[in-house]
Amino acid sequence: PATVDRLGANLARQAEHSLINALVGEDLAWKYALVRKLELLRAELGGPAPTPLERLLVERVAACWLQLHQADMLLAQNAGELTLAQGEYHQRCRDRAHKRYLSSIKALALVRKLALPVLQVNIADKQVNVCG
Repeated sequence: PATVDRLGANLARQAEHSLINALVGEDLAWKYALVRKLELLRAELGGPAPTPLERLLVERVAACWLQLHQADMLLAQNAGELTLAQGEYHQRCRDRAHKRYLSSIKALALVRKLALPVLQVNIADKQVNVCG
């Protein structure tokens, strides 16, 4: 899997790099900072031993984080130049990006919650359920 990722088959990273290039252009310092921020975000969200499903969801959270901030920047940078219709369009794009971001975070949290092992201990007539 690592070799396949290095050869460019990781579509999530390809999409991420395309979005970063569109966002920052030729600014190498900003490009490096965004790539590094996304690496840190993935490491923090993934934890020490994420499952394959958690890794997929962490990738989605990182992608949605980037898309949301791109939408915020576009709206903020062009706010004074947009017509009312254009402003509403950009606001809807931002709102949809925010919804996708929250949805991806919720999905990751749900997967982690459902993956907790449940231990049931029966002592005499009393039952004790212990989570993780």
